[in-house]
Amino acid sequence: MKKSVKILLSILCVAFVCVFAFSGYKLYSIMHEYKVSEGKYNDLNSKFVTAGGKNSGEDGPLKNEETSPISVDFDALLAESDDVVGWIHSENTAIDYPVVKAEDNFYYLHRFIDGSYNGGGSIFLDCLCAGDFSGKNTVIYGHNMNDGSMFASLRDYREDGYYAEHPKLYLNTPTQNYRIEVFAGYVTDADSDTYDIGFTDDAAYLAFLEKMRSQSDFETNVELTAEDRIVTLSTCSYEYYDARYVIQGKLVPIN
Repeated sequence: MKKSVKILLSILCVAFVCVFAFSGYKLYSIMHEYKVSEGKYNDLNSKFVTAGGKNSGEDGPLKNEETSPISVDFDALLAESDDVVGWIHSENTAIDYPVVKAEDNFYYLHRFIDGSYNGGGSIFLDCLCAGDFSGKNTVIYGHNMNDGSMFASLRDYREDGYYAEHPKLYLNTPTQNYRIEVFAGYVTDADSDTYDIGFTDDAAYLAFLEKMRSQSDFETNVELTAEDRIVTLSTCSYEYYDARYVIQGKLVPIN
């Protein structure tokens, strides 16, 4: 009997050591992956982004003289990847990334912009959206990473006072820079009408905008018209299965 107990204890010890070793390996792999991803994006930032903006094109008359806080060398960046369609930036947050677009919504889930494997993936446009952000609702996806990178900070808009400190983001593109005036943030289903990109007429679009605003966790004074274009920034959330947290903002051309 004692021998059987010793054998069982030995087996349990071996199993415990194996589980511990495997868990340690997985943790190391994840942390290493985070570090590699951070290094790659920092390298892109140092090569192609500088503080201070400049006019990168024209998209109708500018509504004000505001300048983007960053300037992006798109000629050089597009040489790295011709899938790049823009650069998104949120001051005092981790959001400071190139935006890419592929032929489907899976390619960049776990790939860096050069196509190499990257667990955090890239920030990417819905494949059905126009790459020049000319659609009424342009959807942009990004992972909610445990280290706070990619689009993880979007969920901070649930907290009191966060919107007041981050009422806008910036989007630079090869032809035009934009201020993103945030008007809504909320939890939604992965297949909800939040992701609609086509509208039958102005009335349908205005009804969509008001519905989106009515779901928001915070109130804003952003004015919305049928002529406005918006972006929907989407990341995973964990309130229930397949939940998403989205931030929606109006695109305003700037210098």
